Amino acid sequence: MSGAGIYVRCLASTRCGQQEVGKDQWDGEAQGSKVLEEVENDEPEDEDDAVESSNLSSSSVSSSSSSPSAAQRQRNLHHTSCVQEAQLSPDGSCIFTSDYSRSFSVYPVSNDIGSHTSAQNLTPYASFRSPNPIWAFAANPLFNLQDANSTTVLVSRRDSYITLHNALWDISRTYANEENSPPTSGPVDISTPLASYKLINNLTEAVTAPISLAYSHDGANFFGGSQDKIVIFDLQETDKPIHTIATIPARRNKLKGGGRGFKGYISALSLSPPSPSSRDGLLAAGSRTRHIGIYDPTSGAEVTSFALPGTTSGTKSRNENFKDVMGDGVSSLKWSPCGNYLYVAERNADVLLIYDVRSFSLALGYCAGRSALTKQKLTFDIWNAGQSPYDVEGFSHEVWAGGTDGKVRVWRDAYAKEGAVLPDEIVSVGREDESVVASLVHPSGSLVVAASGVVRVEEEEEEQRGVQRGGGVRPRFREWGNVDILALG
Repeated sequence: MSGAGIYVRCLASTRCGQQEVGKDQWDGEAQGSKVLEEVENDEPEDEDDAVESSNLSSSSVSSSSSSPSAAQRQRNLHHTSCVQEAQLSPDGSCIFTSDYSRSFSVYPVSNDIGSHTSAQNLTPYASFRSPNPIWAFAANPLFNLQDANSTTVLVSRRDSYITLHNALWDISRTYANEENSPPTSGPVDISTPLASYKLINNLTEAVTAPISLAYSHDGANFFGGSQDKIVIFDLQETDKPIHTIATIPARRNKLKGGGRGFKGYISALSLSPPSPSSRDGLLAAGSRTRHIGIYDPTSGAEVTSFALPGTTSGTKSRNENFKDVMGDGVSSLKWSPCGNYLYVAERNADVLLIYDVRSFSLALGYCAGRSALTKQKLTFDIWNAGQSPYDVEGFSHEVWAGGTDGKVRVWRDAYAKEGAVLPDEIVSVGREDESVVASLVHPSGSLVVAASGVVRVEEEEEEQRGVQRGGGVRPRFREWGNVDILALG
């Protein structure tokens, strides 16, 4: 991965399932029929109108309209919906996705995947369909394929309790006499939760759901980001949070928080690796109002909070000096492997800001040329490349971020440079009109997972791909997505 160039080879892809039904890899006419009325009525609202749209869901099963042919029905079964978010399990054995059709899916990464000479068909091993949009999910940090008790994932959905699911097992089934049971077809149904965690407004009794989730390092607690607060749950206590961190301490003061803190939905959470100064790490929280807060994950005490460049008193400025680094709210946060640097991504921003934990007053620099000027949530990943040649206290690392042009850009040790840092590598992983919503590097460094998602208004002269939605008084549009496992060389 650290050579003069990065070359990728497709090992497995959801696109292969579309090829098997007799169409070319990029042909979308196979999915061109309308979907069931149930899906039409279950579509999420527009992203700017409500919080839910940022993390909606779905992968798969769409059906055709009134009198579909058998071939059409078969093709729609291979449809992968627009991927909203994707994550890799900590042990690198599974890929988790949520998509436009409000489905949560688990894709396997086999140990011998690199031995295949041709691309294999990638299908979900397990999944479930949600009646409400999926806002966030987080995998157990101790996730181990060999330990069934650790293969759990938290899921947050609109107007619902936070639920804990086993990502690989259908807990509603009895496996004692599995030899005599009839074989099951399709993905394992993991819709039955292991536990449900209640987050209820004490004044209105409304069920609220966080729009961001993160686990503690030991997997005993988890954090949820909501409006003006971060809640901390104990996995053994389901009735209510054990602690709440208010990002704006004093609501009734004329000055927000008495001049401290910040307002807004907490749209991203990230816990730094343990360090000599902070055994449990530091919890970074980013808001849609372009603020970052740093907290002690054990006590909940605020370490510091600051606004991103171009924001003053909660309002974006029109300063021309900041126009290249300003976005529309934090969408993703990640710490460097050494825990000294925090990377910040925003919606509708072409850069990734870099902050040094030892001084948050100014950003060190920024990863430029990301090609991410879109409201769509495009996440990024950080891969540990070993000891840093620049900093004896840190680790060399690479930042992988997808763009709206079907490409992934790679920055090596961007923290050691100043100003606008251009990518060291640009890797094409899809078509030029497909947004790469996630680029996930396997812990081994030999694989990368690229997930893409597209929602586009239908035009008559345009090539028809994906599944058609809308119609009637609503505009017609098409949506589709892909998940690819690529070998790096």
